Amino acid sequence: MSDWIQRFTSQEESALFNPAFLAAVIRKSAESFQTEADRGMPVSLAFLVVPATTSKQVRDSFPRIKTTSLLAWIESHERERLILQRNTPALASATRRALILGSQISLFELRGAEIHAKPARGIKSLSALSRGSSEVEEVLKAAERTGKTFARSGDARSIFSIWGVVPG
Repeated sequence: MSDWIQRFTSQEESALFNPAFLAAVIRKSAESFQTEADRGMPVSLAFLVVPATTSKQVRDSFPRIKTTSLLAWIESHERERLILQRNTPALASATRRALILGSQISLFELRGAEIHAKPARGIKSLSALSRGSSEVEEVLKAAERTGKTFARSGDARSIFSIWGVVPG
C-alpha cells in the first residue's frame, strides 16, 4: 500500500484528495471564475475551493442560484462555516500539492497571484474525469458553482473574511 493511501481511512478518501484530482477541481473552479469575472482566479481562493468541494455537507448546501450571496449563505449555514474553518488549514498541504501538479501538467497556469485555466478541450483526461462516478461529478459541479460564486463575491480577502478563515 502506498504512503499516499495509508494517510486516509478509505480508498475513496485517498482518491478524493489525490493531487491530480484536486488540480482538476481547482482548474474547474478557476475556469468558472474566469468566465464570470473575465480574469484569473486568485491563487488564495484555491485554498477555499478544495475544502468547499470535498466536503459533501458543504457542497450539497452551497448556493445553486446566482442571486444567493455568499454572505447570506454563510450566515444561514453555521455548521458548514465551522466545517470550512476546520478543513481549510487541514487541507492546505493537499491544495499546495494540487497547485504545483496542476501547473506542471498544464491544467492551468499560475500567473502572478492568479490561476488561469487552460481550455478543457485540449486536455483529454478531463473529459474522461467528467464521466466519472457520481461523487466525482458532484465535486466538479460544486467546483464550477464555487468559482462562479467567488467571482461575484468581491476580492479574496473579503471572501476569506466572510468564511471566517485566516489566509495563511
